[in-house]
Amino acid sequence: MGGVENPVSTDKAIRLPERKQYSSNAEPNPSKTEVKRRIERFPRVRIVAINSHRLPAGAARGSAGSVTGRRVRRKRMITTLRLNHPIPLFPGKQNGFVS
Repeated sequence: MGGVENPVSTDKAIRLPERKQYSSNAEPNPSKTEVKRRIERFPRVRIVAINSHRLPAGAARGSAGSVTGRRVRRKRMITTLRLNHPIPLFPGKQNGFVS
């Protein structure tokens, strides 16, 4: 999608769609405004808020547990959508969700 890389499937992220929130990893460079414009290209999707934070880089491990460098820092976005404006996860289902 350009900016948004993949959805996140952590314990917290699995509970977020109940509150019309979606969590995803994003490229580190785009701003919240740029990501908002890209997501709102979906038909009938309107965003209320975007929260973002950078995840720690962490150590890259080599063989035998030796530290060989640092992994790239990631950005995580939590997007809140307007009521009745869900992201269509399952096309053809009511409100984009399986009943």
